[in-house]
Amino acid sequence: MLKRFLFPVIALIAISAGVAHAAPCYGTHVPKERQWVWGLQGDFLLDRNLKGHQGGTSGNRYFLTCSLGVFNWICFDGKIGVGDVAWHNSNPGNLNYNTGFAGGYGFRIKGYENKKFGIKTVAGFQHISVHPPTADIGNDKHRVIIDDWQGSVLISKNAGNFVPYLGTRYGTVDFIKWVNEHDRKRIKSEKMWGAVVGMDYLLAKDTRLNIEGDFIDGEEVSLGISRDF
Repeated sequence: MLKRFLFPVIALIAISAGVAHAAPCYGTHVPKERQWVWGLQGDFLLDRNLKGHQGGTSGNRYFLTCSLGVFNWICFDGKIGVGDVAWHNSNPGNLNYNTGFAGGYGFRIKGYENKKFGIKTVAGFQHISVHPPTADIGNDKHRVIIDDWQGSVLISKNAGNFVPYLGTRYGTVDFIKWVNEHDRKRIKSEKMWGAVVGMDYLLAKDTRLNIEGDFIDGEEVSLGISRDF
């Protein structure tokens, strides 16, 4: 009963949250109760337009990831690593922030599943934060934090070792910047709705390759490998 209640609640949050973007959705493989999944992930934000004619942002992130099954139908996700940020704009001009700390967290909950036809649905929430070093331009010091918030709903079809999935997400990339630690401004991404297309491929027992692409709200690609323990 708890699962039946929580899934529509999480799905509703995923499609209607006011701040929820670009963290990878992980696919529809949810670890079982007390099961760990460890992996490596590369997340490449190719382009995300910002509101208010503020240009766009991009960046690369690399993570050590882990997921823990709380019950058979819900898991918590965490990641830690490094990332960089680029800001494409006309004033003060394009800025490239070097690699710094990046981390994230989230959770996923299983919904409708039809084992006969290999169909599975998952709703989730993910967040990534990137903290690159300060960039110096002339006499000014530019600092930025990237906050990615995202809710998603996915559906997959099991085809043996190959599990393709698609879905939708709703979220934002918050581009939070300072000039000389005083002029603080939070810039949100231009579009909120996005489409998700991806796949899991079983390389060996309990070892999966994940590839995912995200479109419409921006362009992003992620690649990961993980193993169940």
